[in-house]
Amino acid sequence: MNKPFVTFVFPSEREDKSTRYAGFARRLKKAGGLEGYDTLTVALENLAYVIEEDGSAHVIDTVSGVDLASSSFVYLKSWEAMPEEACALATYLHFKGVPFIDSLSLNVGVSKLTTMFKLWSEGVAVPLTVYVRRNDRLKKFLASGWGDRLGATFIVKDIVGAKGKLNFLSSFDEAQTILGDYPDVHFMCQRFVVNDGDYRVGIYIEEPGFIIKRVGSGESHLNNVSAGGRAEYIDIEKAPKKLIAIAKKASRASSLQVSGVDIIIDKETGKAFVLEVNQGSQIVTGAFVEQNIAAFNKALGSAVRERYTRARKQPTRMIGRRATAKLSLLGVSRIVAKIDTGAYSSTLHAENIHIRENEDGTKELVFNVVPGEHLSTKDGEVRTVTTTDFFDQKVRSSNGQIQHRYSIKTRISIEGRVFPVVLTLSDRSEMGYPLLIGRRVLRSRFIVNVELNEDNDVEWSY
Repeated sequence: MNKPFVTFVFPSEREDKSTRYAGFARRLKKAGGLEGYDTLTVALENLAYVIEEDGSAHVIDTVSGVDLASSSFVYLKSWEAMPEEACALATYLHFKGVPFIDSLSLNVGVSKLTTMFKLWSEGVAVPLTVYVRRNDRLKKFLASGWGDRLGATFIVKDIVGAKGKLNFLSSFDEAQTILGDYPDVHFMCQRFVVNDGDYRVGIYIEEPGFIIKRVGSGESHLNNVSAGGRAEYIDIEKAPKKLIAIAKKASRASSLQVSGVDIIIDKETGKAFVLEVNQGSQIVTGAFVEQNIAAFNKALGSAVRERYTRARKQPTRMIGRRATAKLSLLGVSRIVAKIDTGAYSSTLHAENIHIRENEDGTKELVFNVVPGEHLSTKDGEVRTVTTTDFFDQKVRSSNGQIQHRYSIKTRISIEGRVFPVVLTLSDRSEMGYPLLIGRRVLRSRFIVNVELNEDNDVEWSY
């Protein structure tokens, strides 16, 4: 299309003149709307969802061949009839910076399809993935060349399946038969990763608590214990740090505080892929159940104690629209922070942010903390901070751009209280204050009175 165009997305394909399909846009145009724009009407059931292993992704209308990322604007109409497909599409559009409505569709998916797109949007590696809701459309899409790209044999699995049910290792011809035999099942196809087993990592309250390695029986491609595989318990302290880092990132990307993350290592390339992120996972059943229950109880108990100790023993204090803080572990003796209740996370100004790899292969995050009008270091000099306790994430800025940023874990002191904090590092040189504090820090600790400044004095100028 040469002109900017608006894409209307309906759940199902209907007659071209139907107001529940292409007729909807026609009526808007007839009433004088959409002047200067072309329109495209597509159906969720016809969209092909693709995630490639180089980090790219596509959502393509199998009828017109248009990738929806090229849209000027997307309106999801009556999407609640197919929430999984709508959520995956919304995640894709959100990442691509394509404006769309309704944003509620971003938060409704729970299937393997939506999980894959959430993982992709946060930079978590997943195997080559192909999905179309309609099996007849999926068969044609595979035949167009994507079946060859998946390999001689590939995985065909139900997007809501569990414990290996309706999970097949099949050739192209076998896949075509499976899709025909189960017309009411929505299948996702993925490249089969040649492996020596996989790992189930239990993330409990955002920290690793339980890890097992699962190796298949050899009678099928599945490593699941429920499918005859055997399990080996791995001590958290002895587990590869890379494995834990991937699992934590996958859990955060899926918005799950309690999850079982399945990670597989490609035997040929050594690359790690996330296969699934299971909500809740097996905690009171399955392999090594005693160790699993103990790990979950420990995490749950810690979370409950932290919440109620903070709420009951430390009364909520009042602070102003700015606050004075200390970051002792970073060598910061005083820093003035802007309080932003509209932001969830907190951001610290840092310079020369980079990753350094040591001789043993471990990676460190290195950055500079620079003193200024609102920031004082202990010795008055620039502080170079080095830490291995960091993670990276994609962050959408206020202007809608996706940026890659690093976050660190440290401790902060505000109003005499010292507590752990996660700070995202960013260039805030153009901002008034070097530290922004969001509501994740404020929650259950402080009440904000915008009439007060950092000295808790009334200040009426805004």
